[in-house]
Amino acid sequence: MTRLQNTMHRILHHPNTVVVTLVSTMVMIMLSYNTIIRYGVSWPVILTILKIYPLAVLFIYCLRTYVTLPLVLKLHDYFPHHFNQVIPRHVSIPFFVITGNVSVMMVILTETHRKLYPYFVSGFVGNWAKTFFVAVPVFFFIVRPTIDFIFNNLKMKYPRLD
Repeated sequence: MTRLQNTMHRILHHPNTVVVTLVSTMVMIMLSYNTIIRYGVSWPVILTILKIYPLAVLFIYCLRTYVTLPLVLKLHDYFPHHFNQVIPRHVSIPFFVITGNVSVMMVILTETHRKLYPYFVSGFVGNWAKTFFVAVPVFFFIVRPTIDFIFNNLKMKYPRLD
């Protein structure tokens, strides 16, 4: 195998590859959605989305990895029976991580767009609802199944070389 093929193979089988792909995809979808519903579709808006995207991915990945995911895991450890009986762990953890990420991002968006939202609480609640009720179905019904399907097929086609 060539050096490039070895590198690509290691990247495919690395445990964080799927996570980074999920985060990157969700950030692009939600960043585009939130920007376009406020400012419409135009070339300057698209360029703004592309400029902000790398920083948004980095911020959301760090927020997820160091804040929301550890909090959700602690919450699941503290109340294990409540979560296991109501919602399976593979659903509740992403659901609460998305809830935390959306909450933090909507505080930032509402505060930075003071001209659009002069009243913080009503602006925050509206932004949060618009984003949350789009992010959850997009993640669970479109993004995660699609990325899982793609990576499962790639991993079957290119098995681990240990």
